[in-house]
Amino acid sequence: MDIGEFSSRVGELKKAKGMAIILLQYYELLANQFGVQHYPSVRSALAKFRFESESALTAEETLSAVLYYGSLVYETIMREARNYHLNEILKIISSDPNVKNFKGTAEIVIQGTGSGNKVLLEDEKKLLSMESVRKIEENPFFRGAYSSLRIEIDNGNPIIVNEDLLMQKINKLKAELATLRNRLETIASLAGFAPLEGEGIIIRIYDAEKKEGESNIIHDSDLRDVVNELFAAGALGVQIGQERVVTHTSIRCVGPVILVNHRPIPVDPVVIRAVGDPEVLASALELIERSLGLFGIRIEVKKEERVRLVGYRN
Repeated sequence: MDIGEFSSRVGELKKAKGMAIILLQYYELLANQFGVQHYPSVRSALAKFRFESESALTAEETLSAVLYYGSLVYETIMREARNYHLNEILKIISSDPNVKNFKGTAEIVIQGTGSGNKVLLEDEKKLLSMESVRKIEENPFFRGAYSSLRIEIDNGNPIIVNEDLLMQKINKLKAELATLRNRLETIASLAGFAPLEGEGIIIRIYDAEKKEGESNIIHDSDLRDVVNELFAAGALGVQIGQERVVTHTSIRCVGPVILVNHRPIPVDPVVIRAVGDPEVLASALELIERSLGLFGIRIEVKKEERVRLVGYRN
């Protein structure tokens, strides 16, 4: 491995580690927001996420750890948060002296206004004391939400019969997490570490029919020229044979064999796939096509509506 290739790999790894740190901070903030940061299950899930992402030796391993263990952390936080906040509301209401002594049935509705600093309470029988009302209004979970939580009082026992508010909060955070994970997956795809699919072209490069010398067969420098032209023309991803091209990919000849990512690829033809605008990509190769054609080397370019690239493998 040369110094340039090593530096490129280090750069990709640093980017992946940076994404892992950002996501870890997001999860820690989420746990703090819900008040479950000290729960053993949450701390254990966060520690596992941190360990796996920090222990990963490559950018690909880091991204895999982020996506897999990130999901586990999120599910743990949301499960504990759900139980925590339901219990908190029940605790406030059930400990109210007026509720304890109440005989019969009543209903209390806690309504978020979405203002971020105001909570409305519907308590027709005026069961809740001012202290209970204050605690509920100060609970950060209800601030900024638009839905409601309905609680039935049955002879002094509060029973939650509607969890709209909690589920809305959870669903909102799920959507935020899905967006964050989609961004990570997009970054991984464009960096070459995850599969990529879209419109593009498939290129087949054939050696000259009469192999009279070295100039009549495809060389590593020719493939590098093709790859560089594709990326310069806006390709979102490129694959040679079954090898995804990333920033530290090496393309070199060892005798008659062409190695890509240190693995031999099939030749005559060499098959290259690229995702991007088919018209632009095909146009970008015209000069190379004419240049190689002088030596009998033939390039076929086929425009496709759907081209699938594999992810980079170590």
